[in-house]
Parts: sequence; C-alpha cells; structure tokens
Amino acid sequence: MTRKISVLLLIAISIVLVSCLDVEEKIVINKDSSGTYTLTMDLGRLLKMTKEMGGDKKGDTKNPEVKDSTAYFKSYVDTSSVLTPEEKDMLREGSLRMKMDEPKSEMKIMINLPFKNLADLPKLRETYMKALDKAGIMNKMKDKKEGGDSTAEQMPSDMSSNNKTINPAQNAYTLFASPGKLINKMTDKKIFDEKVTNDSTLQSMKGMAAMMGDMNYKTVIVLPKPAKKYKGNGAVISTDKKTISFKSSLSELLKNPQSLEYELEY
Repeated sequence: MTRKISVLLLIAISIVLVSCLDVEEKIVINKDSSGTYTLTMDLGRLLKMTKEMGGDKKGDTKNPEVKDSTAYFKSYVDTSSVLTPEEKDMLREGSLRMKMDEPKSEMKIMINLPFKNLADLPKLRETYMKALDKAGIMNKMKDKKEGGDSTAEQMPSDMSSNNKTINPAQNAYTLFASPGKLINKMTDKKIFDEKVTNDSTLQSMKGMAAMMGDMNYKTVIVLPKPAKKYKGNGAVISTDKKTISFKSSLSELLKNPQSLEYELEY
C-alpha cells in the first residue's frame, strides 16, 4: 500500500469506519465442543473510498500492493507480564491475518481464536479485544516491522477503543453457549441506549448510509450436526442444515435492537 493511501486509510478509519465496514463473526463448533471464533472486518469499501479521495495520484511510483500475511499472538502472549494466565490461554493460539489486493480495492482483517470448550466461548467473545489491548499486542505487532512493513501496520493502534464501530451494542447482549444450544440475547437495554440509541455519531450515520453504505453485521455458525431449530434476523441455512447465518445492519439495529438476537439448537 502506498504511504498516501495508508495515511488516508487511517484517517478514514477514525472518521467513517461505522458506515464503510462489514463485520462477520464466524463460530465453528467441532464434535468434541472445541472450535474456533473468527472476526472478519471487510474494509474494501473504505479502501476504495480513500483511493477516490486522492490516494492514486500521478507520480506515485510505488506498485499497488497485494499481500496475504498472518501474525501469531503466541510470542507476544508468552512474554506479557500484564495478562492473567486465563487471558494467556485465551489468546495464545490466536492470530491476525491481513489480506489485501489494492488494485481490486479488497482488504480484510481477520482475528482467529480457537477455544477448547464451547462453554469458554461467551467469555472469549466478551473479553478478547480488551485482553489484546491490555497487552498492547496490536501496537507491538505494528512496531515489529519486517522489511519496513508489518501485518498490523494499517490497523488502528487501539482496537478496543474502536470497539464502538466494530460492534457498538455487543456489551448489551449476552451469549449463552452449551453443547447443543447457542443463544444471543439482549440482557441490558441501558447499555444499548447508552452506546447506541443516545450516541450522536451513530445516529448521524443513518443519514449518510445512502451515500456511503450501511455497516453490515453477519454471524455464521458451523455446527457438528444438523440444526433442530433456529430463529434470528435474516436467517439462512445450508442444505445440510449445519451452517446457519444471521444478518443485520447498523440502520436496522437502530430501529430494532432485537435484530442481533438469535438462538439455535442442534
């Protein structure tokens, strides 16, 4: 990525990430109730917008960047003096992947975290961003450049401070997980009102969605056996009934807080 686009991208992230970001949560559950949790942030629309803002000027001699690289958390976790043993176990096998194709205006950032037991998933989902910030892992990855570049170089320095834009209402909901059942339920309307309903920045984005696009949320759940029953916003199920997705958007969330709720049994 050229330096101009990199700078513009960082500026744009801090200003309009809410409306130019698509977020996908993917939960894969294995037969033994272990699995993986993956958060994918698609910044393709944001990259395209920054280029249109002036990133591709004549005289810029750098070749458009195409990259697909992965950085692992283990070395940062094992040397951390601030993480608890529980937090280290949660993050140790995790990784961050950046996949970018600048000519095609494609850019995805993926955080992947395995879990040993489904019962561990709710706490992992609730606390992993705070643990990453607590240990300063994103900043350390950003500082550790290889050949003048790093996987996390174009990422916000403090992802937890941008958590409002990644999922502004997450703390208002509770994920309940046990073998055979997953439920995501609103449990604190006060937090939702504080973080979403009364947030002037988020409210102003409603009028900008038509011009810049809405922020989309998607949850994909891959089961070890077919689902018995399920319900949730925008639900889609595969023919073998083992993969279910639920979909919402920022605009829909502002109108209907229950649009992020779902439940399924398998």
